[in-house]
Amino acid sequence: EWETLEEVEEWMAFFQIYEGAIYMNNGRQYKIHSLDLDRRIAIARGPIKVDYYTQVRDRTDIRTSAPTLAYTPLDPAKADATPPRRVRLVAPPHYGPATVTKSFSGYTKFKRVTGEFIDSVDLQMPEVSMDTMACWVSVPEDVQAGVRARLSISPSPHFLPWEERLRAGLHAASHALVNVLPLFCPCSPGDVYTICDYPAATRFRPRCLLMADRSRGGNGVSFQAYGVLVELMEMALRMVSDCACKGFRGCPSCVHMLACAEHNVVLDKEAGRLILEGMVVGLE
Repeated sequence: EWETLEEVEEWMAFFQIYEGAIYMNNGRQYKIHSLDLDRRIAIARGPIKVDYYTQVRDRTDIRTSAPTLAYTPLDPAKADATPPRRVRLVAPPHYGPATVTKSFSGYTKFKRVTGEFIDSVDLQMPEVSMDTMACWVSVPEDVQAGVRARLSISPSPHFLPWEERLRAGLHAASHALVNVLPLFCPCSPGDVYTICDYPAATRFRPRCLLMADRSRGGNGVSFQAYGVLVELMEMALRMVSDCACKGFRGCPSCVHMLACAEHNVVLDKEAGRLILEGMVVGLE
């Protein structure tokens, strides 16, 4: 006789429920045997006892639409009449609708106690999308050029090409913004998405810094971030600059983020710092 274990929100379902997943319910382990996508039902067998857990492999894409709000671009002839906080950003921030799309490629098995890798299994699962709200600011080409010039003076110890350092720098700068967000808004870093990169990525990475609400329709956090984006960038720049860590990829005190879907692998602390500096005060 079948019984209903739990109902899971559609947007979150594939993070926990897929063929082969070890599903936890009230402290007991169940193994997902099959999925009926048409009826939206998962068949689980158990309770069972296994010495491993499973973790889904997923990828997040965030696409923005036409902004509903934007700072007015600075007119040099009217600079004296422009609020000083708005003058200091080299590109206008935007706020508007965005679509977050999750795609799933499989799952990985790990030992429960040691976290030791056991196996990786490929799966084909449908994408899920969520409409939300986001704030973002594009990184102009002259800022990118300034960052590239500065980095050429101190090459990467890993001999990474420029495109990879730019990708890792945008990732690091985005993490830094999210990490300081709770200083300005009543939230946690896990309340927003940002664009996180993974090592094998070949798709185009938008040249922007973005924060999207992690709930359907928006939760208001990105709107609050939009209103203080200059202050966020200043604080993020100060945090990264003052961090004493020497690691190429930074540390949890600067550009690592607990909620990073790609495990903080593709990060470049120095490139991220230069991007933030270029956005706030410009690079010579």
